[in-house]
Parts: sequence; structure tokens; C-alpha cells
Amino acid sequence: MIQLSETSLNNLAGLQPLRYERDQVTPGILHIGVGNFHRGHQAVFVDDLLARDPRWGIVGVSMRSADTRDRLAKQNYLYTVTERNGPHFDRRLIGAIQSILILDESRPEIMALATRESIGLISLTITENGYCHTASGELDASHPDVVHDLAHPETPRSAPGLLAALLDARMQSVTGPITVLSCDNLSANGAVTQSVVTGFARLLNPRLAAWIDENVSFPNTMVDRIVPSTTQADIADMTAEGILDRGLINTEPFKQWVIESIPFANSPDWSSVGVTLVDEVLPHETMKLRFLNATHSAISYLGLLCGHEFVHDAMADNLLYRFVKSMMDNEIASMATIPPECNLTDYKRSVLMRFANSAVPYKTAQVATNGSLKLPQRIFPTISQHLDTGTVPIQLTTIVAAWLVCLTDKSISAKFADPVSPTTIESGCHGRDDLLGELAFERGFTAAVDARYQQLQQLGCRATLQVSTRED
Repeated sequence: MIQLSETSLNNLAGLQPLRYERDQVTPGILHIGVGNFHRGHQAVFVDDLLARDPRWGIVGVSMRSADTRDRLAKQNYLYTVTERNGPHFDRRLIGAIQSILILDESRPEIMALATRESIGLISLTITENGYCHTASGELDASHPDVVHDLAHPETPRSAPGLLAALLDARMQSVTGPITVLSCDNLSANGAVTQSVVTGFARLLNPRLAAWIDENVSFPNTMVDRIVPSTTQADIADMTAEGILDRGLINTEPFKQWVIESIPFANSPDWSSVGVTLVDEVLPHETMKLRFLNATHSAISYLGLLCGHEFVHDAMADNLLYRFVKSMMDNEIASMATIPPECNLTDYKRSVLMRFANSAVPYKTAQVATNGSLKLPQRIFPTISQHLDTGTVPIQLTTIVAAWLVCLTDKSISAKFADPVSPTTIESGCHGRDDLLGELAFERGFTAAVDARYQQLQQLGCRATLQVSTRED
């Protein structure tokens, strides 16, 4: 068995090798949040980029856990990405990450990196919760971490506080403009990042806020790739082939990255490695949210109620498959605006095929996590459009009810986390803006949700779906 490391590069059979000399790579990207998604998505694009331009190596920053650093440091931050589609797979070596620094251990070094002219990009994957934002996308100044950071700006522990500190160091060093690039599944992620960072800066130092307005770009982006959590079984499978890799990533062949082409500071040539640069990200983001993400949430809550642990198992359930396909065809497509360069039929087919890929197992509970943050972006807007036309979308309404049943069923809610955890909704969901936002005051909709909720509880998931699935 070979331990993955720089000294073993010449002995790794069956892997696509690096296409660049790693000792020629210099850091150009400071990335916050070096989780599986970053390593299976952005770092892969960057690895392709390094074959063309070695100036864009990644230095990762972990705001809390040292686990990823500790696993990858033993391997010189090398790891493998395996793209799986059914029985077929391709493995490649990734060397884009040069090091990972832990915030509490290496604050001075992290701050110093932000002052380097060679660092042209600060990127982040911190999940929706990490932005400390309100529903309107502004800084939540009452968030405990934000309160701490405003009182102790030298030791920030929130993402807005850390970004403000990094940009303050850049301002003080007179280094020049920089780009901050959010890569999270967050609507208008660049605009939200700009709002929370400048909002924090205004409370801390108005001069910093003014400098950020003049010198920092916050492009909106859209990212897409299914990157499930790595399991011990995945590591064991690789070990059985003779390579020990504690940082391996399994993913699907599909990957997409769309970036708003606003003026960047010193920026990589993203388009050369398959990134799509567009004037406006919103149409692509909306299409992904309304079709792919909404269907992902739908199949996960329904899957949980039907006892399916994995998304691909739920997709193999013919009743669930027909329901989500009908939902896309009949309730989502009728309200969607499609980018002119996209083929809707092909896109819908790709969504169903990707979720059915058993070689990339994704737990229904993992997708179900934080539904109170995800559904307002993925499902509520389409529901609102239907209500504006005077119709109540029965299938989308069923998904909202399924989410509430999952929350209130202790045996299911124990499997995933959600900031909103109502213990009962027997009084109905009308007026429950903590659950449904503005939709809570739409009587026709809330009555339909309550009815579906009762059906799901009394009849069960399968019987409820049988009466709400339209055939094409």
C-alpha cells in the first residue's frame, strides 16, 4: 500500500497525474472553508487552471476545525477526486491546495497573506448559515458572533468579521484591489457577501467601508456539483487498490460554475477552464434553485417519510420519481424563466439522472438539513408566482407539508438539523411567519398546507402522493 504524498507521485497507478510542476505553484487564492464541496468543485477548476497559470495556488483557512488540515498535511495536501457514474469511474490527483491554516492557530499568517499583492482572490464556502445575514440579506448585528467581533475585531470568529479584518489588513498595506468570491448555494451570494461585510465595516470603521466600496469586487456566482461526505468505506475501497488517501473525494462527472463578469481585480482566466462568465448570474441561479435544488429538497423530505436513507434510493421508488418529475414538468416549468442558452428538456433529464446515480450516495437527511433556510429560496418563490395567478400548486404545497411533518416527527427530525424546530403545528400554519415567511399570510396556501399535513400524518406519504401526481 502506498501513502499518498509528494514522494509517492511516481508510483500512483490508475490516477490522472498532475499536469504541472507543483514546486512552481505560488499562492493566489485565500479560501475560507476547505470542506468537501470546495475540494470537489472549485479546487478542481483551479487544478485545471494551474496547468495554464501557476500563480493561483490555494491557501485554505479553517475557521474552527483542524480535521481537514490534519488529514491532508500528512499527504502534502494532495488528494484524489473520483468521478463516478454507475459502475464507471475516473480518478485524478488534485494538488491545488498548498496549505491549510487554522484561524485560532495562525491569525498573523492569515492576515499577512491578505496583504500580498499576489493574492488576488478571497473565496469562501461556509454554508448559508455562515453569512450571519437577515432574511433581507443584511448583516444580523445581533448575531452572537457578530456582537463578539465588533467588540473584539482583532480576533473575529464570524465570516463577516474575518473578511472585514482581512480587507482592513489589505487597506492598511496599500496593496490594492481584490475580489471576494462566494461559492455557496445562497441566492445573490455576492450581493449578500458585500452587504454583510460592508455592513460590519460601517459599524466598525466607516473608512474601511468606503475603501471596500472602491476596491473590492463581490461577483455573484452559481455553483453546482454533488459532493457527498466521504465515508470510511470510501477510504477502504481506495486502500484495497493500494493507495492510502485520507482526503479523497467522490463526486459525479457533472460540474458547473457560473461567475458574474463584473470587473475583477487581478483575476484568473476562468473561462479557459470551463467556468461560464455571464453578465447576469440570476437566470442560471434561478433555474438551478427552482429545478435542481427544489427537486433535491422534495425527494429528500419525501424520501425520509418513505424510509429511504439515500437520494438515489428515493429516486428508484417509482411513486416518488413520478411525483418529482410531474412537479418539475407541471408546476415548476410553468413559472420558470429559462436562460436562452439552456435546453429545458435536457436540463430536467439531467437533474433526474444525477439524483439517480447510486455511485454518488447522498443522504436524504443531509439534503433535508436547514430546510427553513433552503425552502424560501428553492420552493417558496415558485409557490408565490402560482398564488399571484390565483392557483395553489398542490405538489409544491405537499413538499412544504412534508417538511413540516419531518420537523415534527421526532424519529425523523433527529436525523437532520434545522434552526426552526416547531414541536407542534396543530393550530395551523396561518400566521406562522417563522415557518413560511410572507406565505404564512396567504390563507388559501396555508389551508392547503394544513390539509396536506393532515393527510401525510393520517394516510401516510405514499397514499398522499398517489392522489397528487399528475401524469404527463
